[in-house]
Amino acid sequence: MKRKDIISGILIAFGLVLTVTGFLKAEVRWENLGLAAVILGLVVATIKPSNLVKAETASLLLSGYHETMTNLLRGLSLEGNAVYLPPYGNLPKGGLFVPLREDFDLDPARLSEDEPFVTNVPTEKQMGLLLKPPGAELLEKFEEHLEGPVTSIAELEGAAGAVLKTLGLADRVYIEEGEETIKIIIQPQQCHFSEACTKVACPICSSILLGLTKATGNVITVGAIEKKDYGIEIMARKLGGIEKWM
Repeated sequence: MKRKDIISGILIAFGLVLTVTGFLKAEVRWENLGLAAVILGLVVATIKPSNLVKAETASLLLSGYHETMTNLLRGLSLEGNAVYLPPYGNLPKGGLFVPLREDFDLDPARLSEDEPFVTNVPTEKQMGLLLKPPGAELLEKFEEHLEGPVTSIAELEGAAGAVLKTLGLADRVYIEEGEETIKIIIQPQQCHFSEACTKVACPICSSILLGLTKATGNVITVGAIEKKDYGIEIMARKLGGIEKWM
């Protein structure tokens, strides 16, 4: 997959989420921003020479992505950090759940790809926003590189490092697994860090976090994401398999 296709997919997916959010919250400005993102994504998709989409362009788009996502999440008042779900019946490709409350509860049986706003639940602790993880397409490229599904952290680390470097998105990926925690270090070629990262990370970081759900069979939550001299450091935590939450 070429870099322009990834950028196009990011813009279109984000634009659709923003448009739906604006419609449900009766925010015309959000609807307009969402439609603009979709249109821009379609325009990027029509650019044939991949070398026209330079690193500076990716940097600019990711900067806008982070800014808009920060404003969106602030408007929705979501307190919890990202929870990445492994593939299961309701979500065949996995999912990204941003809880309304920090002390959240999870009911996978009530989650659906068709309902981004999780409100029809017994308690407020189960409410939140359900999204398709921004890095899902990148994870597919990792598995194409492996010629099969991700089954271990070593496979994920190797495939992610190779694919992201080939695409000019990151120079290095390092993953260290503990008993309950996982540390990830990514050295992206372009980085726009924001407060939204712990809730909805960029496609590069998100692809690794989603991959960890498949590599470990666990629900994965983000503890912290920090920008360091050596790259982006993510501290994640394993929360057990989907069956634990059923």
